[in-house]
Amino acid sequence: MKSVPPMTSFSFWTSSTPSSAQVVNMTATLSPGEETPAPGLLAGSVGAATVSVDASNEEIAVTLSLFNFATGTTAGHIHVGPRGIAGPVVINFPIPTGRTGDLPLSFRVGPSAFVARPEIGINTMQDAIQAIVGGNAYVNIHTSANPGGEIRGQLSVLPIR
Repeated sequence: MKSVPPMTSFSFWTSSTPSSAQVVNMTATLSPGEETPAPGLLAGSVGAATVSVDASNEEIAVTLSLFNFATGTTAGHIHVGPRGIAGPVVINFPIPTGRTGDLPLSFRVGPSAFVARPEIGINTMQDAIQAIVGGNAYVNIHTSANPGGEIRGQLSVLPIR
């Protein structure tokens, strides 16, 4: 009869944080009804934003699909703030000014697009990233008719598939 060698115990370690860069994918539906305070007029503009936040590299990839702007675009940003509350800009977008009609855009931004807001505890790009992936941020597109913002959408994390 053969003898069976004794079993060797082993363990393996897993981490909830991947060793490679962690990217959080988010989305927002932009509409005039989400503006705070509301622009006070009916605007036909709408849009969608897909945002991928790479915390390790301090980079945000953005795809915007914007439609039906009657007046020219002036700016676009990520603001920190919950739904229904106007908040300060923390990430500036490279939005072309004066565009009307439809505007599809894809770009990446990093620390050079970051705006510190020490009055609310956002001192670094990492602070902004934490607020964004925590669901406390929104995308806002401004136009000449609505300089305070024409369409807005709260960012939410896409479920992992």
